[in-house]
Amino acid sequence: MGFQIAGGATLIVGPNRTWRLALASVLLALCAVGSLYRALSEPSLGWRFTAGSNGEVVAQATESASPPRLRGVARISATTSSAEKMAVDLTPQIVIESAGIHNDYETQDAFFAAQQQLWRIVHSPAVEIEHEGGITTATPHARGIDELGPRFWFPWVVALLSLSVGLAIWVYRPASSASWCYLVASAGYAFGMLCTSTWGARLLTQPPQGWPELHVASHIGSFMTQAGLCTLLWLHPRRLGGNWMPWALVVVALVSAAAEVGRWVPTISIAFRMPIVLMALLLWVILLMQWRACRDDAGQRAQLKWFALLLVMGLSTTFIAYAFGATGRVVDVPQNYGLGTVALIFLGLVPMVTRVGIFQLEAWWPRAWLWFLGGMLVIALDLALIVTLDIGSENAIALSLAVAGWLYFPLRQLVWRRMSQGALPGTRDVLPQILEIVTHGQSERAVLNQKWRQLWDTLFQPSRMIAAGAGSPALTHEPIAQGIAEEGRVLVVPACGPLEMLQLELPERGARLFNPADLRRATEISGLVKQGLESNEAFDRGARQERQRIASDLHDDLGAKLLTIAQASGSDRVAGMARQALDEMRLSVRGLTGDAALAANVFADWRAEAVTRLAAAGLQVQWQADDPPADLTLPARTHVQLTRVLREAVSNVIRHSAATTCRVRIACDGGRIQLEVSDDGHGIGDTKPKGDHGNGLPGIERRIRLLDGSFALGRADMGGVMLRAEVPLASQISKDAIQ
Repeated sequence: MGFQIAGGATLIVGPNRTWRLALASVLLALCAVGSLYRALSEPSLGWRFTAGSNGEVVAQATESASPPRLRGVARISATTSSAEKMAVDLTPQIVIESAGIHNDYETQDAFFAAQQQLWRIVHSPAVEIEHEGGITTATPHARGIDELGPRFWFPWVVALLSLSVGLAIWVYRPASSASWCYLVASAGYAFGMLCTSTWGARLLTQPPQGWPELHVASHIGSFMTQAGLCTLLWLHPRRLGGNWMPWALVVVALVSAAAEVGRWVPTISIAFRMPIVLMALLLWVILLMQWRACRDDAGQRAQLKWFALLLVMGLSTTFIAYAFGATGRVVDVPQNYGLGTVALIFLGLVPMVTRVGIFQLEAWWPRAWLWFLGGMLVIALDLALIVTLDIGSENAIALSLAVAGWLYFPLRQLVWRRMSQGALPGTRDVLPQILEIVTHGQSERAVLNQKWRQLWDTLFQPSRMIAAGAGSPALTHEPIAQGIAEEGRVLVVPACGPLEMLQLELPERGARLFNPADLRRATEISGLVKQGLESNEAFDRGARQERQRIASDLHDDLGAKLLTIAQASGSDRVAGMARQALDEMRLSVRGLTGDAALAANVFADWRAEAVTRLAAAGLQVQWQADDPPADLTLPARTHVQLTRVLREAVSNVIRHSAATTCRVRIACDGGRIQLEVSDDGHGIGDTKPKGDHGNGLPGIERRIRLLDGSFALGRADMGGVMLRAEVPLASQISKDAIQ
């Protein structure tokens, strides 16, 4: 990607990229150090104050303090250096994880006012903690890094990881609008998580300076995340409209921030949560619009499948919490951990932005959906039971697990079983086609390859299928022996003996990409066909060897005896019969050997025999034969049967027609060979072969039917009988004709 700037340099390589990398590194370091500094600026009393399950405040020791746990903490007080007595009554609303859990702004203002007093108290020389066991005096001291705990480190690491990925893509692909959208979304998410890590992991309080402003700014970060994702989906994979959409989202974020700062509405539900929920719904609307716009591109739809899965996995928990919050309910879910699922979007969007490994999604897509929906069902049931019924969280989770186990998981197994079968036939369904290929024989290569193509069309229903030889001009990728190419758009099926290599494009008539499961299936089918062809070839080889032995015995033994009779007999009749039997034996030997013969040589043999016999019987001969293609061959079966048909037809003319002229016509047209024998004799009254005409005509018809040909008997234009036989030359059908 060039993207030229002044001086001829590019934004991808050279000093510009180095500058961006340095800037990204500095920004990342400032975020990491700034959040860490703010968290460590809080003095420690040796305990972490949290809300207990029974509505009391509990202090858990963060170091070797005595006692290790204080229950029923009611008040914390201190005397400042100016002899001023200060005290704050501790309630769960004061030690709550975030001010955003309070719905109305009046309660939030009281929360921040209490935090200011607590900040002054923890900076006193000594602090008194009143609890159900008495009064414990603590000396404030600097907070150690070991006191931060997982409530700080988890969101801190998740935020920096998401931001580093967004910055890295921007550094290497600054000209891409997708990279900028990705960066804005990841930066907003990282800022919110870094803020959450400081106040969600506090021991008691936080520096009050700028805390309310940071709280509003974290909400703006949430809008940045949603707006970045909406804009990314608005512009990619296909642009759905103009630039008005991102600007409209910016206006919504600014209005929401102004409503919070100016207290235009009484609750945070109206000012922040409801716009966030509506923006999340807009994200799904844009996703559906993209899905419709990309209906003709399986690659882009694979990206959208990936994006949809990430959205569901990353935003479901947050969306449910915000949707409940938008109604005015309080959902007390740990933000430090709950918001961590959003990071799945930014880590998982890397393949979509870089277009690496998109086709891998197709294999585990349904399984991941079912797995995730099972977990979401448990969470949703748990929240619904807590909100609607007056039961504890422990009983709610137990009941939700029971309902999910009894109802969802059996249904999941049924759905998965049906989805795993898929819309395409399985291996068992195509076994008849496989057997037809492996038992067809390899002499008729064109027909065999036609069946080979039909097999893969049944298996995958590709939008296009072409021969993919190493030198094929139709190849759209570097030649490979077997595998998936072009990010899942192409599946290459290897050549297998006489079967050609095929390139299949976009299965299910272009509805999706090929995936690793398709490759495993193709390998399995190819292996079955290869094994069947090798077994059939071994059988044919054994049969050919046995026929060769029988033919050799006939030629060496019976042939030698017939030749001796023909030469030594004193009777012309006996010698003629011996020579005729010798010709028949040689024809049978040719049929046994199974060797194909050039059509030009066969036509020449037919002419020599027919002209000799007809001339010996005193008939004039009209021989009309097309010149066959130089490489046209006749299978042994076709050669033998047509030779006998021609021989019998000539015999009928000599014996029964009383003709003076016989015409023989041979034509090759459209992959078929036509043999016609006519005479000028007295003809026959009935043009259909009857049993009282002997076995000659029924025998001819039977031989033609065995070759899948057609047979006709009628009156010739010469006045006598016309016999016409037409049989297909399946082995010589061109590939273009098959396609």
